[in-house]
Amino acid sequence: MSKVSVIIPTYNRADKIADSINSVLRQTYKGFKLLVVDDASSDKTECAVKQLDDARIEYHRLDKNMGAAGARNEGVRLSDSEFVAFHDSDDKWFPDKLEKQLDYMDTHPDCGMVYGKIRVNTPEKIYLFPNETVCGLLEGELYPWLLKRNTIDAPTMLIRKRCFDEAGGFDPSLRCLEDWEFAVRFSRLFNIGYIDEPLIDSYVSDDGVSHNISAYYETRCKIIALHREEIIRLGLFDEIVMDVFSRAEKSGIMAQVQKMLMYYLSM
Repeated sequence: MSKVSVIIPTYNRADKIADSINSVLRQTYKGFKLLVVDDASSDKTECAVKQLDDARIEYHRLDKNMGAAGARNEGVRLSDSEFVAFHDSDDKWFPDKLEKQLDYMDTHPDCGMVYGKIRVNTPEKIYLFPNETVCGLLEGELYPWLLKRNTIDAPTMLIRKRCFDEAGGFDPSLRCLEDWEFAVRFSRLFNIGYIDEPLIDSYVSDDGVSHNISAYYETRCKIIALHREEIIRLGLFDEIVMDVFSRAEKSGIMAQVQKMLMYYLSM
């Protein structure tokens, strides 16, 4: 049994999936298996994956499209490893990502997850995240902080599988930010570790899900509603709601977001 299962959900990425997989195969830590979960692609993704000759690669095709959250959950279900990691089909890992994260988990048995920085590549600039503009807690008991702001992206996570299962996996009903919502739930149960250096290259284009403003605010409103009692208990409700409204006002959709939040709070 491999110590780590690396799960790559993919949909119509035939032109990028091989480079993405090869960045995992080049890891300095070799004791993993790589589960490619094809989310019912209509292009030649399957052919691109099966052209790669490495016994650690397992290809699984879903009968219907489930979205990134559902595909990741299916990958975890198929895994029998102690740890699970997630990789996006258009990103690339640094060669020592897994080695550094496993070393961290070996010396921090109290942590259920460890993550690190991302080097974000956009058409305009390259920057690290989290960076010096993030003024908050990055490791330990992160629940109150993550209710306010996310610093954890799924491709940087290395998680003990038993902890993932206990937290309940990603919410497949969400159209974006499913990794944020998962991290919030996870942080209520387990400490989270942090490696203060970049572990992956992420490539952002204007057609990505992260640019769907409506889906972004819908998920933020859902997180507030789902964790309302704890947010109020921690004295964070006004601060979080004002932050959401301030951002919505700058985007010119204040009225829509107010109605959306009231809807989810009333459910």
